[in-house]
Amino acid sequence: MKKLILLIMLVITGNSFAQLAKNELPKPGSVTGKVIDNKTNETLPYVNIVVRDMAKKIITGGITDDNGMFTVKDLPKGNSLVEVQFMGYKIYSKKINISNKSKKINLGTIRLIEDAATLDEIVVRAETSTVVQKVDRKVINVGKDLTATGTTASELLNNVQSVSVDSQTGGISLRGNENVRILVDGKPTNISAAQLLKQIPSTSIKSIELITNPSAKYNPEGMSGIINIILNKNANMGFNGSIDSGVTAGHYVRYNASTNMNYKTGKVNFLETMVTMVVIIITMDL
Repeated sequence: MKKLILLIMLVITGNSFAQLAKNELPKPGSVTGKVIDNKTNETLPYVNIVVRDMAKKIITGGITDDNGMFTVKDLPKGNSLVEVQFMGYKIYSKKINISNKSKKINLGTIRLIEDAATLDEIVVRAETSTVVQKVDRKVINVGKDLTATGTTASELLNNVQSVSVDSQTGGISLRGNENVRILVDGKPTNISAAQLLKQIPSTSIKSIELITNPSAKYNPEGMSGIINIILNKNANMGFNGSIDSGVTAGHYVRYNASTNMNYKTGKVNFLETMVTMVVIIITMDL
């Protein structure tokens, strides 16, 4: 009976030692060092220290303190790979070997080199419309938010406060009054406001001036105000045009079409307007 009990105890003890050998091998090793910047020689805090086995599997790790110092303990015997990782720097790798003769390894001062592939500073800029109130006018600096509302000046102006554009006729009014003059870069044009605004793309407009109290130089008698469209520099160069058509049905059927073409280069501006109208009379024999 005593021999049986002794045999059982030996088996249990052997299993315990086998389990310890498998999962709880002694880890007597440690590695220390200091991390600094290669150019400035300044210490780098909060740098990641990763220890891997030779199969690239992570064993343990640590982090540098405020003085750039680190200590990683509980390293198993054998070969390991120490990696020093920090954002904006190249990864530093060093192979170490923990043995009975060298359990504590000091890597000394580690100089991290900046990664040349790191992106430079990125500036995110958003362009929004701003309103500047002056003595005799209100200036709306057109940003991306207004430009996105339409493709032409007519659609853009319809989103400006106190300005209204008729969607059918293209007539424009300022504060409810249609007796308004349209200027482009401070100069009048010979074509109607509806046709002019359809020809100017919204991306060409830099700012819009609403002159509700024009001075005598604008000959403002009888007008409710002036809308001055300021274009981007050289944005109005090149060719642009529009085609309008319509039909009126009744006793007389009317078809009408008009084309507006504009080409500007340098200080010369070519403008051509063509209007076509066809009237068909319908008669019925009684």
